[in-house]
Amino acid sequence: SPTMPAAAQPIQADTLSGPPNATDCGNAGYVFASQFNSAYGNRAYHAYLPPCYRDDGAAYPVLYLFHGSIQTDTHWLELGLAAIVDEGIRTGRYPPFIVIMPFNDSLGNMTSGGPNSIEGVTVNSLLPYVARNFCSWESARGRSLGGISRGGYWALMIAFRHPDLFGAVAGHSSHLRFETDAPQYNPLATYATADLSQMRIWLDWGETDFLRAGQEQLRDSLIAAGISHTATVNPGGHNETYWTLHLREYLDWHAAGWSLDRDSYPNCS
Repeated sequence: SPTMPAAAQPIQADTLSGPPNATDCGNAGYVFASQFNSAYGNRAYHAYLPPCYRDDGAAYPVLYLFHGSIQTDTHWLELGLAAIVDEGIRTGRYPPFIVIMPFNDSLGNMTSGGPNSIEGVTVNSLLPYVARNFCSWESARGRSLGGISRGGYWALMIAFRHPDLFGAVAGHSSHLRFETDAPQYNPLATYATADLSQMRIWLDWGETDFLRAGQEQLRDSLIAAGISHTATVNPGGHNETYWTLHLREYLDWHAAGWSLDRDSYPNCS
């Protein structure tokens, strides 16, 4: 059975005008808050940088994580992300990687994609910002995307529409609604036309999740289309207890997509 992470601690993050040039080589990574510019003005985000960031000259894979509709960019940190990633890197189970957690506020309530949406902000502003300001591995193989609830919808929607940008996507308790969302954006439709052959896909939800119907529909559609994926139904509902209990599994899955051998990564550009 999954191990419950330690109780979430209050988030203590330095606020910077941009990411630091390096981090200490201790047992813990570095969490900070900052902003990036977009067509909607400055957008807030939190980030996790691994210990010894920029120490060896090699680029780092990047995990992008979206929060749910009533949460903020501290959501994943409050669930216990930093301690789990610290432990994974320290014990050699995870390669060092960067985590970017943007604040999607009311803009994220829009379920259509395109430039005037979280899709537009992510693809047109956030990814280029990370490329300019972080020692990031700039290829689909170096990017993984995940989200909880509404954030799970956005993660799946963006990844399915941009398989050239993301090598992996995970939807946790995703809010998928076939009847209301435009088919050119909805993951319940776009899976059929997207080339997902090189993408790792993870779905999970609780057996009493009130949004399980849409998630079951996507799972069944992927099976019928012969698209490789992992779909897991666990005890539990649509709440913080469920996500906290399974957070380590989520991070294990994302990290497993990347090599432990730092010599195999490209140089930081």
